[in-house]
Amino acid sequence: MKNVRKKTLSFFAALFIALFSVLPITAQASSDNNTGESELAFLSEKGVRIGVATGTIQDMIVNSLYPDADIEYIEKFQGYLSVSQGKLDAYVYDKRQMLLAIANGQQGVRVLDETLAEPAKVALGISKNPAIPEFKNSLNYFIDKIKADGTLDDMYERWSVQGNYDMPQIDAPSNPHYHIKVATTGDVAPYSFYQNNELTGYDIEIMKRFGAWFGADIEFFIYDWDSIVPALQAGKVDVISSNLNDTPEREEAIDFSDSLYEIEHGVMVQDTGTEAKPGIFESIADSFEKTFIKEDRYKLFLSGILTTVIITVFSILFGTALGFIIYMCCRKGKKAPNIIAKIFFSLIHGMPVVVLLMILYYIVFAKAAVSGTIVAIIAFTLVFASAVFSMLKAGVGAVERGQEEAALSLGYGDLRSFFRIILPQALPHFLPTYKGEVVSLLKATAIVGYIGVQDLTKMGDIVRGRTYEAFFPLIAIAIIYFALGGLLIF
Repeated sequence: MKNVRKKTLSFFAALFIALFSVLPITAQASSDNNTGESELAFLSEKGVRIGVATGTIQDMIVNSLYPDADIEYIEKFQGYLSVSQGKLDAYVYDKRQMLLAIANGQQGVRVLDETLAEPAKVALGISKNPAIPEFKNSLNYFIDKIKADGTLDDMYERWSVQGNYDMPQIDAPSNPHYHIKVATTGDVAPYSFYQNNELTGYDIEIMKRFGAWFGADIEFFIYDWDSIVPALQAGKVDVISSNLNDTPEREEAIDFSDSLYEIEHGVMVQDTGTEAKPGIFESIADSFEKTFIKEDRYKLFLSGILTTVIITVFSILFGTALGFIIYMCCRKGKKAPNIIAKIFFSLIHGMPVVVLLMILYYIVFAKAAVSGTIVAIIAFTLVFASAVFSMLKAGVGAVERGQEEAALSLGYGDLRSFFRIILPQALPHFLPTYKGEVVSLLKATAIVGYIGVQDLTKMGDIVRGRTYEAFFPLIAIAIIYFALGGLLIF
C-alpha cells in the first residue's frame, strides 16, 4: 500500500513539474506570435484583442476584416500604453503617428511593416449647409491651386516626413471679409498639436493659408475626437481640419473637400526586446521635465486650472442661488411649483451629466453664439441647484415643526422666522453634504472637453499627445484636482 501511494505521489509530482516546464514555452510561443513575427496572420485568430480608437476609419476596417477578434474601443494614445503592457495584442491606427510616437520615446512597442487595407483619404470636413456661400467650391479651388504649385506636397514633406515643426509666417488678411470657425483636436502631432503653447501643425497651416487667400479671419476651436463631427453638424464650426478621413458613413452626415493626402493603417504590437531602462528617479525627473518644463507646458496646465476653477466657482454660486430660490417657491407645498420642480429635477437626476452637457451645447444652444464655457456653467448650475434643493429640503425637514410655530407665536413673520430661526438650525444638517457636493462638482467638470472647453483634463490630454506618456500627466492632474478640492472646501 505504501509503494502504491509513493508511486502515485511520484506520478503527480512528475506531471506537475512537466506541466509547469511546458507552460513558459507555450506562453513564450504565444507571445512571439503576438509580436507579429508572422506579420498580420495572428489578427485572424479568434479572441485576439485588437484596439481601435473610437470613431476612426480603422474601427470600420478592423470590424470588417476581423469579425472574430475581441475589439476594444479606447483613446488613441491609450492604445500605445495598452499594447506595451500586454493588455492588447494589437492596436490599429495611423501608421505615421505610431512611428512618430516610438521616435519620441514610446517604449515596449513596435509597428509591423505590413499595413491593413488600402490607404485612406484625408480631407477637410464641411457642413452640408455652410454659412458661407460656395464654401466647398472655394476650398476645393484653393486645394487645387496649392497642389498645382507644390505647396501642398511641401507641407506634407515638412510636417509628416521630415518632422520639421516650424510654422511658416502666414500673414492674416488686414481687412477680412469672413470669420471662419475651425474645429481641430490639438493633440495629434504632426497634424494639430501645441508647441511652445501655440497651436500648430499641418492642419493649422493649411487653414491659415486658406484664410490668407480667401480673405478670412480664422478662429480655432479644440474638441475631443468624438465631438468634432457633431460640432460641425450643430453649426458650432464651419470646417473640420484635423486629419479627418473621408468615409461613406461620414459623407451621410457632412461634406468633404478634395483629398489632401492619404494615410496608411499601421498595426502596433508589443516589443519584447530587453532594452535597458533608466532608473526610477531618472524616469521621474525626465517625465517631470517633459510634462511641465519643456516648451513651458506648465502654462497649459495653468490655463486649464483657471478654466476649471471658473466653471466650478460660478456653478457653485449660481447653483446655490437657483436651488435656494426654487426651494423657497416650493417651501409652503404649493401644488404648481412643486410639480414643476419635481419634473425639472427628475430630468436632471435622470441623465448623466455628460449627456445634459451635450444636449445643451449641441441642441438647445446649437444656433446661439454661446461659448462652451458658458454652456458648461449653465449645465453644472442646474446640477448643483438640484443638489442644493434636496439638501435644503432634508435640512429644514430635520428641524422640529414646533420651532416655526413658536417663532410665529412670538410675532415673527413667515420669512423672518425662516431666516432667523429655521435656516440657522438646518445649516449644520446639510453643510457636510454641501461640502461633498462642491468636490463632486469640481471632479465632474472633467467632462467639459466634450464641448470644446480646454479645462484641466483636456490640457492633460494635449500634453499626453506630445509626451506620449500616461502615468506622469495623469498623476499630476489627479494631484491638482485633489489640491483644488481641498482649497474649495477650506
